[in-house]
Amino acid sequence: MSDEKTGRKIRILRILALAVLAVGLFLFLLIRMNRNRVPESIDGNRFLLDTVVSIRLYDSEQYDILNNAFTLIEKYEGQLSRYENESEISRINAEPAGTPVPVSEAARELIRTGIRYAQLSGGTFDPTVGPLVDLWGIGSEDARIPGSEEIDAALSLVNYSDVLIDDESGSVTLENEGMALDLGGIAKGWIADRTASFLLDNGERHILINLGGNVLVSGGKPGGEPFRIGMQDPFDDRGRYMGVFKLDEGSVVSSGIYERFFESDGIRYHHILSTTDGYPVRNGLAAVTILSAGSVDGDALSTTVFALGLEDGLELVMSLDGIEAAFITLEGKVIMTKGAADLFEASDPGLQLELRDE
Repeated sequence: MSDEKTGRKIRILRILALAVLAVGLFLFLLIRMNRNRVPESIDGNRFLLDTVVSIRLYDSEQYDILNNAFTLIEKYEGQLSRYENESEISRINAEPAGTPVPVSEAARELIRTGIRYAQLSGGTFDPTVGPLVDLWGIGSEDARIPGSEEIDAALSLVNYSDVLIDDESGSVTLENEGMALDLGGIAKGWIADRTASFLLDNGERHILINLGGNVLVSGGKPGGEPFRIGMQDPFDDRGRYMGVFKLDEGSVVSSGIYERFFESDGIRYHHILSTTDGYPVRNGLAAVTILSAGSVDGDALSTTVFALGLEDGLELVMSLDGIEAAFITLEGKVIMTKGAADLFEASDPGLQLELRDE
């Protein structure tokens, strides 16, 4: 073989070796970049539970888990909403009084939770408020001011003690004809808690769930930052906040006169109904926000504490471990427990807060 041919062969081999080395280096860097790459957040929004439901998963690429979380919420809605004709709650309400209705463990647990808060609040919160809710129709096209006799008749059917849960037979019974369960005051919180458990069980670590204002977070944001959850200004447009609560774990739930209402002759009739006189609660409060570990607790307590009013509501909050609260009066005054204030950052630095810690 001539020297020229030998030289050409050596040059070709060198070129091939360099090409192989370059490809190898490229693949190494690609693998290293993918290994070190931090996944971005993924999120989704769907109209469920008569509201916009949103979920965001940080440092995640599990779109199947995200979609399955929405499927779980949809399943619970079909199972537990009284506005779904085939739901278990609707079946209980439709049966004649005294008829045991077989339902799932989930339905019994939700109803039992509602009864527990009814007992805790002395009936201020009551899961049998359905007849009264239907009578007013607030939030629907049929909203109206009912007559006093209609209200008295509906109130006579509101009594959580007349709900019987039998775990042995797996049934629920309403004792009086015309009674109706309405778990709207706790269902979103209960569902949020179970959705979070599903996500955590499937490896998610940084979670934000928003069920139309029922917000539940876990794990903080990647990098150690807390989540920032707004406290709605009840006198302004939706999405305008008096400030934010900063927390890594827990739930923030608000109830107020701005959520569902209608006006007649200049008077606002909101959806938080008194189980004492049957009318929308009027006690000087515009909104209540509850901070808690579990969203079901915040859901039930935001309604209950609003209905109890400032002083009685504060007394209940302070009697419970792990519960913090913020109150906004109709005059715009803001009162917070110390634990809530420690997590709060006002939008207006001049906002005056009144603290209650005992």
